[in-house]
Amino acid sequence: MSHALRMHDVRYRYPDAAARPALDGVNLDVEQGELVLVLGESGSGKSTLLRAALGLVPSFHGGQLAGRVVSEGLDTREHSPAQVARQVGLVFQDPESQLVMRRADHEVAFGLENLGCDPREILPRAEQALTAVAAGHLAERETGKLSGGEQQRVAIASVLAMGQSTLLLDEPTSQLDPIAAEELLALVTRINRDRGITVVLAEHRTSRIFAEADRVVVMEAGRIVFDGSPDEAAAHLAGSAPWLLPPVTQAFVAAHRPELPLTVRDARRLAAPAPPSRRELPAAATVVGLTSVTKRYGEIPALRGATTALRAGTVTALVGPNGAGKSTLARIATGLEPPDGGRVEGDGVRGYVSQNPAHHAVRERVDDEVAYALENLGVAAPERARRVAAELARFGLEELAGRHPRDLSSGERQRLAIASVTVMRPQLLVLDEPTRGMDGLRKLALAELVGRLAEDGCGVVVVTHDIDFAAEAAEAVTTMARGRVLADGCSVDLLAHGGFFACQVGLALGCATIAEAGALLRTETERAGV
Repeated sequence: MSHALRMHDVRYRYPDAAARPALDGVNLDVEQGELVLVLGESGSGKSTLLRAALGLVPSFHGGQLAGRVVSEGLDTREHSPAQVARQVGLVFQDPESQLVMRRADHEVAFGLENLGCDPREILPRAEQALTAVAAGHLAERETGKLSGGEQQRVAIASVLAMGQSTLLLDEPTSQLDPIAAEELLALVTRINRDRGITVVLAEHRTSRIFAEADRVVVMEAGRIVFDGSPDEAAAHLAGSAPWLLPPVTQAFVAAHRPELPLTVRDARRLAAPAPPSRRELPAAATVVGLTSVTKRYGEIPALRGATTALRAGTVTALVGPNGAGKSTLARIATGLEPPDGGRVEGDGVRGYVSQNPAHHAVRERVDDEVAYALENLGVAAPERARRVAAELARFGLEELAGRHPRDLSSGERQRLAIASVTVMRPQLLVLDEPTRGMDGLRKLALAELVGRLAEDGCGVVVVTHDIDFAAEAAEAVTTMARGRVLADGCSVDLLAHGGFFACQVGLALGCATIAEAGALLRTETERAGV
């Protein structure tokens, strides 16, 4: 069988990188029609591998590349990214950044026009591609007004329309709600199986795609440390990096069970789920209360009479589909935006950390970044220095105090963004999609961090599409849809039995967290006398 992608001893270093190369001796062969899942912690080289496959490194990013990359028979040393892109399509984790046309059908047609296709063929091919990804109804919609899932479908349709035989996907579900993410991954699987398109997919949310892959490739520090079937990968990761596995598999690892199911269905065959339960939330004061809040952006009603109470000393997950109004409610709760109607009541300092930590950086040193808010509050220099030092130590940033924020890793920038807000000692802290692009190990660290903040009395609200993370990190859950609050301050048990918005271990075992599921499995094993 011919190869869609071949990499031989590929080494690459970004122009402004430190000593360690981004790719360090990578050897990889991907056969035509394969679906390959690429796993690894943040910074392991997954995104760089995909960029190298298209020739974007070093042609676009600069730096030094050694070794050989051949994509669909084209050597990237001899062919430009534009030439490779005729055969290989890359879809980034932020679809909005790669959409250039105002209308969806024009976006899909744009690539065909650049290929010099017969004008009579362009519209039919664009329509067929949109239909193939179940987006035909979006043809005349403005791309800027589409949801994240809809934009991803349009981006994939653009690839299909050009007839590219290899599709590279970099964290395609990072901005999608659980339903949209599941639909997108099902679409990717379908076009691979039905159309024979080769797919190489880098993804942190593996619960829906792990078992569907033909092969799983694991990267670490720019190297491929494992390459094998999903079952073989599960056995390998169980002993080395279980946080890269689907949550339901992690539960069996935590219980020291020999079986390693990769899907909800397989887990149900091996264990009976726990009966439904509802733990009581402890009494807590309201930090910020919103009553019948409304907000419009032009003709779009973002909030339609939303009512909720955000609790002190509690981690609350704010969940719901794309476009539900979660971020709007969060910005209004923290005072960043005024409501059009309704009441917002609450005193004290409120902090907001946006989806992109880079948006917070206004200073050229890490310690100055943390001090910035205190300067604006008029805190005296000695007290300011003491609080900055304490916050840097709290977040493990003290050795990076003199570094420029943009020189930090994504995880370090995330911690810096939070530290620059928590240094003000807010009564309410909102983190908007904090796990975007974050690997499982960093998610565990973030869950521990927000738990400590809540223990100190802060009301923490995590706006997230990552239901598995919400179940691990939160005590309470507030759900939203179409600008309304559907359920306010429910126990996290809701995510174990919440239908389409249930976490994976909830669907399989009726538990909210991996630890609870592991305990259930251990008890079952003990009762069976195994």
